[in-house]
Amino acid sequence: MKILLKVFYGIFVGALLIVNPIFAQQQSQRMMNKQMQKMSQDMTKMTERITMMNQQMAKMMQQAKNEQTRNQYQMMNSMGEQMGFMVRNMENAAEHCNQMLQDKQMMQNREMKRDMEQVWQNLNTMMGQLNETVEKMEGITKSINKGQPMQQGKNNN
Repeated sequence: MKILLKVFYGIFVGALLIVNPIFAQQQSQRMMNKQMQKMSQDMTKMTERITMMNQQMAKMMQQAKNEQTRNQYQMMNSMGEQMGFMVRNMENAAEHCNQMLQDKQMMQNREMKRDMEQVWQNLNTMMGQLNETVEKMEGITKSINKGQPMQQGKNNN
């Protein structure tokens, strides 16, 4: 009886060792997919925010009563356009990273998988920084709208 229990226990433990890594890998993949979806949604929202801000800048530029304010709107509009390009480029990079992470053959190499996951984390970090930058730009836009000109050489943090 003891031998039979040991055999069943051995089979059970062996099955867990086989199933557990597969289950953990599937869980990790599901979590990564959710993160990728969220990042894609965040990028879409950020692109929309930047587009709205740029449209507002173009409109305000035309309505500006003095040259200094018009120039400030022009600078913000140009910077906003560049930010839009950055978001679209990051979106493309994230898509390529996602494709590589989905490639099972590539992800069999542990070192490559670790490096790709780090690349993904770096893209997430950059997205957060880009979002903070857009928030600052929105604040600058509000200041210009209130008639508080940006002073050259002064940091508006």
